Amino acid sequence: MECRKFEIIIVSADNLPDVRSIGRMKVYAEVSINGEPDTSMRTTVDTDGETNPRWNFPVEYMIDEASLQNPELVVGVKLYCERTLGDRYIGEVNLSVKALFDHRPRVENVLSFSVDVAEGGKLNILYSFGNMFMVPKPSLGKKVLDAGLKVMVQGTLFFLT
Repeated sequence: MECRKFEIIIVSADNLPDVRSIGRMKVYAEVSINGEPDTSMRTTVDTDGETNPRWNFPVEYMIDEASLQNPELVVGVKLYCERTLGDRYIGEVNLSVKALFDHRPRVENVLSFSVDVAEGGKLNILYSFGNMFMVPKPSLGKKVLDAGLKVMVQGTLFFLT
């Protein structure tokens, strides 16, 4: 299977709405592909920038070549304000991986995208796609072995509880 490395760096955000009535904004970003939990990564919390947080947080994904042509493959960046009584959603940016691939920059420049909120704000990112490489498909025997081990482990855990 042909794949490429897709790296996105969550650089910063600017002019986010202040969602706190008391205290300082402490903002983090959660990055995922199509909202899948197993692809989700979270930046550190910026405690100094308030409505203009800075992270420079790199995220890497391996994407197969066929998926790069799928307009429904989306990398989402959700922004949250960390709070003691539950984090508050600020807004999000959803980017088509196909559009990013088709318009990839020749030079590394920070790109800004509008945050999906009424009050505005911008998310600043860098991104790049690596060269194509081959990843061997797992053999049927390995798939069966992995599935069997998973069933055995889950069955043992069930039996012991």
